[in-house]
Amino acid sequence: MKKTLFSLLAACSFFLVGCLENTQEVTINEDGSGTVSYTTDMSAAIGMLKQMSAAEEMKDLDKGMDTTIALDKMTDSIPNLSDEEKAIMSKGAMHINMDMEKEKLLVRLNFPFRSTAEIVICDKLSGKMIGEALKGQAMLGAGGDEGGSPDLNGFENYFKTVYSKGKIEKTLIKEKYEKVGEDEAMASLKEGSAMGLGLKANYVINLPRPATKAEGKGITLSEDKKKVTIAVDMDDFFDEPAKFEFLIEY
Repeated sequence: MKKTLFSLLAACSFFLVGCLENTQEVTINEDGSGTVSYTTDMSAAIGMLKQMSAAEEMKDLDKGMDTTIALDKMTDSIPNLSDEEKAIMSKGAMHINMDMEKEKLLVRLNFPFRSTAEIVICDKLSGKMIGEALKGQAMLGAGGDEGGSPDLNGFENYFKTVYSKGKIEKTLIKEKYEKVGEDEAMASLKEGSAMGLGLKANYVINLPRPATKAEGKGITLSEDKKKVTIAVDMDDFFDEPAKFEFLIEY
């Protein structure tokens, strides 16, 4: 089942443009600990997956799935993880909700953190996990063992997020963004955008107390000022990357 699961993720991730909606949700406790989750809605890719999957593989997929998998026994399956990443992954979980008949597929990674400084590590870990699913998938043309895992951090590669006590700030790495045209992966996304295909990204931050400052073009603040939401898409990244930036104090 594990092999089938990662083949499934690889297949859906290959159809990245127009097929995914990613949501990162961070919940911060008063002491700075908390949880971060990464939910990917791949439902739009199910139809294409059915067409390309082998009949034998589909036998498992047709049964559907609604389960949570502890990741502690999978730390050795992802190469080149740092000790910090292994420690976080060993406490994490993956939840899969799949219904092939209804063409529904939601995959959620969930990791606890002891301090907000570990959130950046969780971000990299989530990208590596999906990247490893793509590694060596010759049938998808997604690279081989010698090339290493594909980098799926996407938008996040062009921003720096700093978590400090009572403050979160995300800023564009301008010098890197100036060379975004040299990034083949992002160029492919831009071509898809020109064809009317979309990729959405949502960022949700649950604060331990009301925000005293929430600045940013794309920010929405809840009535109690404890929940911050930023919703952006592929066009925003290329046309107005400032929508990804924000400053929150609490």
